[in-house]
Amino acid sequence: MSIIAWAWILLAIAIGFGSCLCAAFLVARARTKGAGKCSFWLGLAVLIFGSGVWTTHFVAMMAQEPDMEMGYALLPTVLSAACAIFGAAPAFALVLAPNPVIFRRVASGAILGGSVAAMHFTGMAAMRFDGRLDYQPGCVILAITLGMILSTLAWRRVDALSCAGAVVETGIFLVLGIAAIHFIAMAGTRYLPGTEPAVGGILIGRNATLTSAAACAMVIGLASVIAVFDQRWRWVRQEAARLREVADCTIEGLLIHADGVILWANNVLCHMLESSAEGLAGRDVAEIVAPKCRNTLRPHLFAEVHSIDEIEIAVESSRILCVEIASRAIRYEGKPAGVIALRDITERRKAEARIEHLAFNDALTGLSNRVRFDEVLAKTIQSTVTARPAYLLMIDLDRFKAVNDLHGHPIGDRVLQHVASRLQRLVRQEDLVARLGGDEFAILLPNTTAEAAIGLAERIIETLSRPVEVNGLILMIGASVGLASAPINASRSASLMQASDFALGRAKREGRNRYCFFEVGMDVRFRERQAIEQDLRHAIEARTLDVHYQPLVDCVTRRIVGYEALVRWHHLERGWISPAEFIPIAEDSGLIMPLGQMVLECSVATARDWPKDVVLAVNLSPRQFCNPNLPEDIIATITRLGLPAEQLELEITESVLIDDSSRALAMLRQLKAHGIRIALDDFGTGYSSLGTLRQFPFDKMKIDRSFVQNLGIDADATSMVHAILAMGNSLHLAVTAEGVETQIQLDALYAAGCSVVQGFLLGRPAPSPLPFVSANELLPSRHS
Repeated sequence: MSIIAWAWILLAIAIGFGSCLCAAFLVARARTKGAGKCSFWLGLAVLIFGSGVWTTHFVAMMAQEPDMEMGYALLPTVLSAACAIFGAAPAFALVLAPNPVIFRRVASGAILGGSVAAMHFTGMAAMRFDGRLDYQPGCVILAITLGMILSTLAWRRVDALSCAGAVVETGIFLVLGIAAIHFIAMAGTRYLPGTEPAVGGILIGRNATLTSAAACAMVIGLASVIAVFDQRWRWVRQEAARLREVADCTIEGLLIHADGVILWANNVLCHMLESSAEGLAGRDVAEIVAPKCRNTLRPHLFAEVHSIDEIEIAVESSRILCVEIASRAIRYEGKPAGVIALRDITERRKAEARIEHLAFNDALTGLSNRVRFDEVLAKTIQSTVTARPAYLLMIDLDRFKAVNDLHGHPIGDRVLQHVASRLQRLVRQEDLVARLGGDEFAILLPNTTAEAAIGLAERIIETLSRPVEVNGLILMIGASVGLASAPINASRSASLMQASDFALGRAKREGRNRYCFFEVGMDVRFRERQAIEQDLRHAIEARTLDVHYQPLVDCVTRRIVGYEALVRWHHLERGWISPAEFIPIAEDSGLIMPLGQMVLECSVATARDWPKDVVLAVNLSPRQFCNPNLPEDIIATITRLGLPAEQLELEITESVLIDDSSRALAMLRQLKAHGIRIALDDFGTGYSSLGTLRQFPFDKMKIDRSFVQNLGIDADATSMVHAILAMGNSLHLAVTAEGVETQIQLDALYAAGCSVVQGFLLGRPAPSPLPFVSANELLPSRHS
């Protein structure tokens, strides 16, 4: 054969393979479509296969070089194409079933082989030349049989046609079946010359054959483009469906939008907005956002920010939800879009507001508490430099203890509520009324005069001297008031509080139910304080202070899991001096630095012999953070004395992070990086608790004893403890409750899920740690 003949054969095989491969792909598409779209893809596959087989045959015939003029009759030629096309239709239909049985596959292969053979021999019969054709029966039978077998094998992986490899394999077997029928049959075909010229046909020519090949290639190409586009569109829709499935598994509300118009929303968002996906689709995202938050929303619509912001959204029931919003740019169904995530934090904000309210306000009276009062007092004193003086009134109720003793605490609480209400009615809007504890109240009068302060003191005494009716009881109390002024009497908060307290003491000593201004000469306690400071300095130098240890007990295992080191001072002349008295003196005088180092060294030297799972807790004063070498000093101490860093726990109060939070946080991170644990002490009593927990990854937080004291008695205290425990669990923080003194408190903490407790009920501070055994002997029975 010549090179030209081989070229025709290769072109024929290429056309056949292309049409078979495309037909196999289209059959695969038809198998995945519904009844409505199945017919379209099946018809396209039939057309591609039939035209491809027909073109393959006639292009391959160009490789034949008979020594005679040759042509084709029109009708048989068209009929041959019809055989290929209409024969493929039932064959392909048989394999459209989800799991075609062997019979269907064999029948499909037989029909395909038969239709290809019919096309071949019909096409041969259309030939017109000077002679006739002679077929060898053996070759004909072999060609048809082998074609049917190969066509049947083409459906061997029909169930896996979604895989590209299966499609290629099917195309190969189909083209092999076509090639077997054509070339084996042609091998058994002879051209016998005759005497009659060829009539009734169209003379064969290269241009006509090339035209048919080009037309078939165009059809195959068009079908391939359609199939690829459909496959791409199908992939895009599958990706979108998978995206929606994943989105419905999240806890956040998600919506997908294009230019601010909602395209889709997940079930969480629909539930959050009390709407449906259909009801949200087509709406503007801005419609569900509160008007005041739309400026915050705008950057998220264009995915210009990667931060998490807070906005408010409106739901169908006219409720307002507080949510966190985050956004990203994505492609959805092949087009640019954006996804917005909304997390409902309404309940969290309510819980935080509740905790913050309890932290700043007295639970019984609703007045500001000591923490809030101290904060405002400090700011007010600073402002007195440029404004008129501020006056502080300290108020102590007269005969209140008798009311409590005679009628009980519930009646006493009602009296305190009446007092708070009367005091609030007496002051200006800019004044601050606070309950500092027990029956002690304070009023801060910023930017006022001495006459106004005296007038208020007189009205307080007069108002609180009126009878109080509680549950049918007529109760008589009174009040003593001490006044001091800033900056006249003091320029610091603590000094102003002391001055007003001295004045209050004098008012009570002079007969109660009166007021008294601070005067020079009331500062005897100042001199007393100086004496204590001097003695404390000597005690630190001589190391005559003691370190006592209070156990920390696991609620579940009832084992001692650690000890808190507490400094104690027994004065040779004054006896035991309370830490509440000498620690503030140490902080104000700077003695807290050597005192803290002494406590650390003594306790570490003791704890190094403890079991490795027993923790040593040591308190750090905010003033110690003024030492820039604090982390290095602590690390050097435990290294020198041989205590593992993991066994040391440093307790700090949130006030550490108020004055210079960046420096304090840097120190804490340095200590934590070394393996030392950090605990947040007195949680819930200060205004920075919530922000502090976000700023620094604490290992533990301790519930302040002020909340524990009223557990099981006061609902507000109980709810506060539950809120703190819930927050600790959500932040994966250990929680210790301190100040446990009664079985009621212990049972309430155990029921709430508190892990570690501390207090006099479990063990008082002692010079030597208790034995490291089960704390059952210390911990009373929960049922006792």
